Amino acid sequence: MKKLILFLILSIPTCLLHAQQPLIKFYQYDGSTKHYNIEDIDNLRFITSNLSYQMQIFNKDSGVTIKYDIREIYSIRFENMKMKVAFASQIIEQELADIDSIIFVWNTCEEIQIGNQIWMCKNLDVDHYRNGDPIPEVRDSIEWINLTTGAWCYYNNDSTLGTVYGKLYNWYAVNDTRGLAPEGWHVASDYEWSKLITYLGGGDIAGGKLKSTGTIEIGNGLWYEPNLGATNESGFSSLPGSSRGWFGVFEFKIGYGAHWWSSTQDDSTEAWIRYQSYKQTNIFRNPAWKKSGRSVRCIKD
Repeated sequence: MKKLILFLILSIPTCLLHAQQPLIKFYQYDGSTKHYNIEDIDNLRFITSNLSYQMQIFNKDSGVTIKYDIREIYSIRFENMKMKVAFASQIIEQELADIDSIIFVWNTCEEIQIGNQIWMCKNLDVDHYRNGDPIPEVRDSIEWINLTTGAWCYYNNDSTLGTVYGKLYNWYAVNDTRGLAPEGWHVASDYEWSKLITYLGGGDIAGGKLKSTGTIEIGNGLWYEPNLGATNESGFSSLPGSSRGWFGVFEFKIGYGAHWWSSTQDDSTEAWIRYQSYKQTNIFRNPAWKKSGRSVRCIKD
């Protein structure tokens, strides 16, 4: 699942380049690309650099690609016809005339550390238990209502949404002894969700820190306006994958809310969930019917 990084560009022209201008290309979450001429950029600083992997520099003549881990970069400056990449202990310089283009690769990260917890960066999207046994996909609403064993579906039975939002699981899949989470991971408990939210300042404000930013374009994993409070400063990048009701009907719309199971049951018919809305900064705790379909986020053992 691709992520955006937050960055600051100071547009103070400091150099004029000859021939073709080297470009910085930003590949955005919705699939579009923004191009910036290096001559228009004085300084590029990464404010939330743990949300990206690499800066890739393509050289004109040699064909060599130089890769830097953005998490190790303090800042990048363009001056005196050179690009200067500052790390904690050194500055690396490269002639701008040798550069064909610079591309930043958004993180397709599998994990993000928040406090002393390590979470997956995206909703779970598996169709087998840990031991290899298949988890059935159940599309029919009547069949879904009658389940007492694990199953999954895509929202609105639309497989194209799975790449962004992952699958919706009933709680029987979450609780199956064969293990829904991959090796080394487990479905987050109610206590672990509470710990995350407390670390981020409490339920009234943590929702915004967990939300991916932006507003809706269906299929792009964004929220409906106003996506209140969204900063994603935690890197959790929650996405509004909605849910499937215990009665088998898909609820709300993609873009309205995010809903996740915890591994903790409330009673024989319900288990605890966390959910958040496009129009609130909060993240809420509620019991939900075990027969309903929700997203799953895993945390490292």
